[in-house]
Order: sequence, then C-alpha cells, then structure tokens
Amino acid sequence: MPKEEIEFVIRPDGTVEERTQGLKGEACEQVTARIEQTLGRVVSRETTAERYEPPAPTAEEHRQEGA
Repeated sequence: MPKEEIEFVIRPDGTVEERTQGLKGEACEQVTARIEQTLGRVVSRETTAERYEPPAPTAEEHRQEGA
C-alpha cells in the first residue's frame, strides 16, 4: 500500500495550504474534513489525478478471482 501523507504549509499571512499524497478517490476529503473544519473556512480546493482513481483496497476488503 502506498504511503499516505498530509503536508501543511503555513504562510506568513496565516493562511494554511494543505496537500495530500497517496489518498485515492474520496479518501482525501474524508481524512481532511475534520482538520479543515478546525482550521476554518476553505477558500479554494484543487483536486489532483488521485481524486479520480479508485480507492485502494483496505484490509477488510476481499477479492475473489475465477468463480
């Protein structure tokens, strides 16, 4: 499983830029929602190609081939 990261850049004027890496699909928004709520109003959002990729399987998901 690829490494999942959240990076914060705090600018001199106090604005915070948040970047994620390794979070696929809606996982980014799910993981960062509470943080964004605590930080305050979201001024803008830019999505990356990872946003449109299917989420990575979790340990709870099972795959079956050749039934």
